[in-house]
Amino acid sequence: MKQKVRMIAFLEYAFALNKDDRSISFASIQEVCQIPEDAVELVLMKCMALELVRGTIDEIDKKVNIDWILPRYLNKGHL
Repeated sequence: MKQKVRMIAFLEYAFALNKDDRSISFASIQEVCQIPEDAVELVLMKCMALELVRGTIDEIDKKVNIDWILPRYLNKGHL
């Protein structure tokens, strides 16, 4: 259950970013999801394996580049 909550937190954070600014550092993901740094990559890989997001993980620079996010419901805040 905790893993799902962390994945949703990451998806909401990534979805809230500007479409052109979806190069996200591990540190910001760690802060948003409230997880240790070594767990960030696992959350990202799980989201990619479930095809919730598409992108590339740069382990050297500790960043992820998001190319696509699964469209979800749109509320007034998202519009």
